[in-house]
Amino acid sequence: MPKRIRMSLRLSKTDYDFPQEILSAEQKYLKEIASCALDAYKDTVDYEGEDLDQTIEEVQRVYEGFYGPFMKEASFIYLEDETVYAGLLTCLYRGEPTITYTFTRKSRQRLGYATQLIGLACQRLYELGYHSLFLYVTTENLDALRLYESLGFQEVPLTTLSEINID
Repeated sequence: MPKRIRMSLRLSKTDYDFPQEILSAEQKYLKEIASCALDAYKDTVDYEGEDLDQTIEEVQRVYEGFYGPFMKEASFIYLEDETVYAGLLTCLYRGEPTITYTFTRKSRQRLGYATQLIGLACQRLYELGYHSLFLYVTTENLDALRLYESLGFQEVPLTTLSEINID
């Protein structure tokens, strides 16, 4: 099983400018979000052989609160011509805002979508009174790890046995 670490970012007042329209990751986009996530994760260290139906079920679990209450105010997508090209889903995991999934279609990777989505989530969470944002990342996913570190995320210790054995 791949090793995951917990990372945290201290939030502060920001005023990001978003050159593209970002929408709330509403549940009505579930199938397109799942399609985008599957495209992003397929053939990566985090891919576990899921098909589209299984990915739809996983995204549905996020909306249903499996990872803590879904935070629609800090979850976003890029939608263009009815296609989701990138997304970020945030939940209130153990009382802490936590990025549950971030994903970008392979055809749009390395264009700044994830950076902008995370920036907007940080901005909204700070406005809502939160001071930190958390996430878990697979250590072998070097691209994601580099992105999070470039944004200021730092590794923080896992505090419970269930966090250490997170799957």
